[in-house]
Amino acid sequence: MRAVDLVNNFYQAYADRDIEGALAYCADDVVFRWIADPRQSRRAGSARGKQEFLARLVDLNEDFEYRRVIPVEIIDGGDKVAAQVEYHMTRRTTGDEFVMPVADFWTIRDGLAVEVVEYYDTALAAAVS
Repeated sequence: MRAVDLVNNFYQAYADRDIEGALAYCADDVVFRWIADPRQSRRAGSARGKQEFLARLVDLNEDFEYRRVIPVEIIDGGDKVAAQVEYHMTRRTTGDEFVMPVADFWTIRDGLAVEVVEYYDTALAAAVS
């Protein structure tokens, strides 16, 4: 499977709320980095390994309903893939709806994601947290 197809499949599984299915596209020692100022987002930092990544995703799902996940553009760079994604979300405690634009940078090795670096709108994240 091409790296770009793996990334597309990850987003599709995540959009379907199949978190375990999405993680099947990741190596056991995957590193997921949320690039943000920790003063603006409590989710800034890294998750190392599938279990930490899963814990972060479950935590996000408890706070937010993911109404839609839209990969706006995916750029195929071989074993490096860049993706512009929109997460259409609702804050569960307030019912506030918003769109979180993100930029993800994937590294694929041996048919699995080994690293994902995500940049997102930290001011928006702080406003809805």
